[in-house]
Amino acid sequence: MLSDQEKERVRYHLGYMEVTSAASISYGIPRPQQTIFLLESAMNKIMPVAEDRIRRILGVLDTVEEQLLDALPRLAAVKLDELEIRQDETNQLEKEYVRWACRLADIFGVPIYPYSTRFAGRVGAVSAGCIPRN
Repeated sequence: MLSDQEKERVRYHLGYMEVTSAASISYGIPRPQQTIFLLESAMNKIMPVAEDRIRRILGVLDTVEEQLLDALPRLAAVKLDELEIRQDETNQLEKEYVRWACRLADIFGVPIYPYSTRFAGRVGAVSAGCIPRN
């Protein structure tokens, strides 16, 4: 069984809201939140043998997010002495984040939250998972 903290990390990494009940509006139109119920139900029905894989993927997502934070000071630099900084570092990290978030979504059989700005333009939703875009 996943702990409440682990469930929170799953919600976060899949782009779902972290509120108990909220009205959300986009461009003046209410945004559907039905998919959160799919995720909540799936998190309560996890097969015990899948828990370690879920925790490992959550660890990867946490690590990639930390690497994105670590990259912030390097955004201003192009070269440091003889070391040349990779200019697309953050884009590559974001791509990896999406790849692993899609794997997590596939395990639960739910889509990444379609209105998450974190995944805007990076994911094409399909029935129960996602397709990472370049």
